[in-house]
Amino acid sequence: MKTNKQVFLVFVLFIFISVCGTSQKVAQNEDKDDWVQYLFQDYIGEKPSASFIVIKDGNIKACQSFGYADLENKILATCETNYRLASVTKQFTAMAVLILIDQGKLAYHTKLPEIIPEFPDYGKEITVKDLLTHRSGLQDYVKLYPRDAEKQLVDKEVLNLLVKQDSLLFPANSNYKYSNSGYAVLAMIIERVTGKTFTEFMNNEIFEKIGMTSSTVYEKETSIKNRAFGYKFNDTIYENKDQNTWSAIQGDGGVYSSVSEYVHWDRSLYDETLISSSLRDDAFSAWDEHGKTEEEGYGFGWQIDIRNNRKYVMHGGASTGFRNYVVRIPSEKISVAIYTNTADYRTGSLRRKAFFLASLYSDGQVPLPLDMVLEREIHTNGSGNITNYYKALTNLQHRYETDTSDLVSLGFRYLNKKENANCLNVFTFIKTQFPDYFGGYFGLAQYYRTNGNNEKAIEYYKKIPELATSKEQRLIDYSKRTIKELSEKIGNRH
Repeated sequence: MKTNKQVFLVFVLFIFISVCGTSQKVAQNEDKDDWVQYLFQDYIGEKPSASFIVIKDGNIKACQSFGYADLENKILATCETNYRLASVTKQFTAMAVLILIDQGKLAYHTKLPEIIPEFPDYGKEITVKDLLTHRSGLQDYVKLYPRDAEKQLVDKEVLNLLVKQDSLLFPANSNYKYSNSGYAVLAMIIERVTGKTFTEFMNNEIFEKIGMTSSTVYEKETSIKNRAFGYKFNDTIYENKDQNTWSAIQGDGGVYSSVSEYVHWDRSLYDETLISSSLRDDAFSAWDEHGKTEEEGYGFGWQIDIRNNRKYVMHGGASTGFRNYVVRIPSEKISVAIYTNTADYRTGSLRRKAFFLASLYSDGQVPLPLDMVLEREIHTNGSGNITNYYKALTNLQHRYETDTSDLVSLGFRYLNKKENANCLNVFTFIKTQFPDYFGGYFGLAQYYRTNGNNEKAIEYYKKIPELATSKEQRLIDYSKRTIKELSEKIGNRH
């Protein structure tokens, strides 16, 4: 008969073997080719395409394409395929403005009416810097022009719409609100200052100077070499959704380029080929009403994130038929660009892929996002053993990075896909592993509410005010409202 001590030793040995075996499997699962196939599985076959590039120390570490740039003509995508960049364009538009500042033709404090004198009095305090940082308060052109209009809107007409308005959303530089209108106006400022079209200036002063010879700005009658066309899946077929009312606007989203040419752009962001290093540093810094900060936020055509004391500069792009994402880690000289010609997946999905690729090809400099590793494990082996798998991952120190908000997002992806078992297991894991974090409880509350168990949902909603901070006040208020609403339903039922 075994003693309690013997039983305990057998149990410890079992756990040790399990964890070591799982750790070995984790290490094996870091094969780059396998990961690339997993990340881009939704683009493989007779589907719209995805192209990506990974750049490290100025050199191409990986560049691949999947799917079709042109489904109608059965043209496969390559790394030379030119995609509509949508809002990834903003980093190029901002660079054009910074070139003019570097040349002394503009300044951060230049007021909008100084360049466009017909602009109404309500915009007299808007500066070039306000436009670059989305702090202008200009109204959204989408709300000023009929969505179903037959004629496509262009930058000049965006300006004309704004000229007819009489107020801002808020006083200039008093707040932040992402503004496509602001970047359309910047394109017009570039034209007014230089006497060239936006397309001419971009071609002459950026693309040709750094070797992006196949990149260009969209113009309706101009042929685009190696062009990808945009699509959206509609029940059974992919429909061509390449153009809509807003897709002819240039300054906020009109650049076409390929991932193979992103390497030229990336290299130019480490030297002074286009602008001085001080202006480049300004572009890669967040700005608020007081000026440049060391915090997260928005720079000049770039979103700024800080993770583990590393600065990430990045931007997504979403347009009819296209989704794109780029991320750069300047301290490690790692960059990733992903361009796609389908609107069927959210920009956030590409963001996760871009961050993961940056880590995967970093030669161990940047830890891998743990939520993606867990997601792949669930995809392969189910979610029943994710706690042990997580423990094995965390034993491999400095190799993986845990972001609890990303783990919660993983759970909600399963909730949205109605994969109830995976959803429940992930949120239960988060609650158990991070008992002082509100995210797991909120996920469980939403899960039980969605599945009609209001009593259980209330139990978990009550944890939100206990654990969330003032930063999550909207979530606290939502939880309290929902508790009241569900309690009334229960009361009425009885």
